[in-house]
Amino acid sequence: MDISRRQFAALLAAARALAAQDPAVGDDEILKALQQELERTKTLKLSNLPSPYFVEFALDDTYSYSASCVLGALINASSGRARLPRIQIRTGSPEFDNTNYLFSQLFGGRMSGGRIPLEAGPTVLRREFWLAADRAYKGALQSIARKRAALQNVTQQEKLNDFAKAEPVRYIEPRQAIQLDENSWKERTRRISAVFDRFPQVLNSGVEFSAGYSTAYLVNTDGAAIRMADNLFSLRLRADAQAADGMPLHDALVFAGRDLSGLPGEDVMRKSAEEIASNVTALWKAPAEEDYSGPVLVEGLASPQLFAQLLGAHLAPMRKPVAEPGRPAPMAASELEGRIGSRILPEWMDAVDDPTQTAYKGRPLFGSYPVDGEGIKPIPLRVVEKGTLKAFLLSRTPIRGFEGSNGRARLPGPFGGAVASFSNLFVKAQQTVPLEELKKKLVEMIQQRGKAFGLLIRKLDLPVAASMQELRTLAQANGQRGGGNLVSLPTLVYRVYPDGREELVRGLRFRGVSSRSLRDIFAAADDETVFDYIGQGGSLASLSPSGYVTTHTICSPSVLFEDMELEKRTDDWPKLPLVPPPPASS
Repeated sequence: MDISRRQFAALLAAARALAAQDPAVGDDEILKALQQELERTKTLKLSNLPSPYFVEFALDDTYSYSASCVLGALINASSGRARLPRIQIRTGSPEFDNTNYLFSQLFGGRMSGGRIPLEAGPTVLRREFWLAADRAYKGALQSIARKRAALQNVTQQEKLNDFAKAEPVRYIEPRQAIQLDENSWKERTRRISAVFDRFPQVLNSGVEFSAGYSTAYLVNTDGAAIRMADNLFSLRLRADAQAADGMPLHDALVFAGRDLSGLPGEDVMRKSAEEIASNVTALWKAPAEEDYSGPVLVEGLASPQLFAQLLGAHLAPMRKPVAEPGRPAPMAASELEGRIGSRILPEWMDAVDDPTQTAYKGRPLFGSYPVDGEGIKPIPLRVVEKGTLKAFLLSRTPIRGFEGSNGRARLPGPFGGAVASFSNLFVKAQQTVPLEELKKKLVEMIQQRGKAFGLLIRKLDLPVAASMQELRTLAQANGQRGGGNLVSLPTLVYRVYPDGREELVRGLRFRGVSSRSLRDIFAAADDETVFDYIGQGGSLASLSPSGYVTTHTICSPSVLFEDMELEKRTDDWPKLPLVPPPPASS
């Protein structure tokens, strides 16, 4: 770094004076240290090479606790603290910089990982960020040079700026206290897991509680200064079985909240465990279904689970990065990309994404947040109006037709920028009928078409509880049918006969279902189901997520599809155990 001691002393004094006068920083030593080092980082320079035009320092100060239990026995319990730094350095200009290049992550510009010492004072904290910023800057210079070289061998079809302007935000929440009775939650988890002991057909089960207290810090050279709680609490229940033909069966449920009060009481959790075990037992007895094409009623929980994958996951198209000749970027395009102004829902349906709304009908909303991952305040956004796609969810990385951010940056991106994602998504129908009437319409449709029965779906496997082998098989079958984004397996599917009788069936998966299928919605009910889940930025959310995650709430009515295809799963199932399981301890 080309800087004299005298220059360093002057800059340091100026930074200290700035931090001392900044009412947003107050007496927070972490924010002060980050701002002071941020001022110095702006002076980074190598001979004849540009200095950074944008620098961002972030730190997640976390405390976590988890407990896992099986059949009333504790498997694991652990707690820990960590300080996780994140640094972004952009060199060049907002019109052209080191990001949005296939290997931006490889050559740096964004640094994450590693840990800051827990007892680090301002001096140690600044030293860690100084070293990381030095590495990130040198990597950014490599990245922009490689990007320029790559562009000499390709012709860009469309030139976009690399970074959008934004108003700086100063948002400082009070410091939070960690209040968690670890032993109480460990024992509660143990008692809930013991519920599965009463169901002999359940071969594997588990209950996992996790608590994460996190304070997120962020400062950048635009003037942002942020300190806010980013807590996450969850309790996950799962149960697995195996049918007589070898087909794996599973069901799961996740309770999640931003604070402990967002989780239900133990009695609700125990009843949910019983319900999951009963579902798996019923699936164990149910017949395997054959291929089906015709009207399908998506009811209750299955509705927001489906909208999460077919609508929510596609509202934030990712920009294709500059790539090396002959080495295209391995990324799946959004199914809604290029469809602004097109009808994607019936004309009597709307959709709004609103991270500023914290509660709905007295219920806390899981997807709310005051400031996004780039320090931008979000705004309510009508994404679909009268069935027509009106807007996308945007970060500060411009995409075709859109330049500025609307505060939806939720995750670090793979090419140096940030990934946008939805928050609280409300899907509303202006024309509705009672749910029982919707079921009657399903029966009328199957009678008109001369079908013996229709299908009703009440739950999907989201978050995904299927094994990795099942997911690989699902992806392979999807690729053989022409690719596209995966849709999770339907868990609870029922035949609906003309007399209204329902029969549970198993072994189906969607065929040819995509975002375009939403145009085939025939009618909607006057009910609403609210669904919370933890995602990772894609269509399929994992039951046990790791790394950076996002929080989502979706509210939608039950809907009737005029035509939908499901096919029989014809996979090779694992063989049954050679001997029956031992008797339950009870």
